[in-house]
Amino acid sequence: MEKLNIGYRQVIFKEGAKANKLYMVKAGEVLCLKASKDRLIPVFLAKEGDIIGESAMIQDLVYTYSAISMANTELLEVTSFSFKQVFSKAPEWLAELTTTMITRFQNTSNLIAENRMIHPSIISEEAFNSQVEIDFKKLLA
Repeated sequence: MEKLNIGYRQVIFKEGAKANKLYMVKAGEVLCLKASKDRLIPVFLAKEGDIIGESAMIQDLVYTYSAISMANTELLEVTSFSFKQVFSKAPEWLAELTTTMITRFQNTSNLIAENRMIHPSIISEEAFNSQVEIDFKKLLA
């Protein structure tokens, strides 16, 4: 595991890229966004203790959303290979539970993006206004 210090508004990973790492947020905030037609939709605001990039926990997947830091952020990076080595020793039921939880999160984030709603429990419309969306689209281009 490697500790990373990420600056404000830095791309951590992009939707559609090969999911080869997951990240534990140790400090700061990371906004997770899905592309939906011509919009970026916030689907999760990761804070201290949260994990992002969970697609890397399942073999041969891509990231299902993009992640951009919203503050100076400290992350603990775990490679997919390292995770799988440790996880392979876990009981089968734990693997099934983890896969189910990841799938549920992905389904929920897809629903949020499909309905193109910015939910205030994720981020306020003032904090994610049209200029921020334009700026983030440029970062992800």
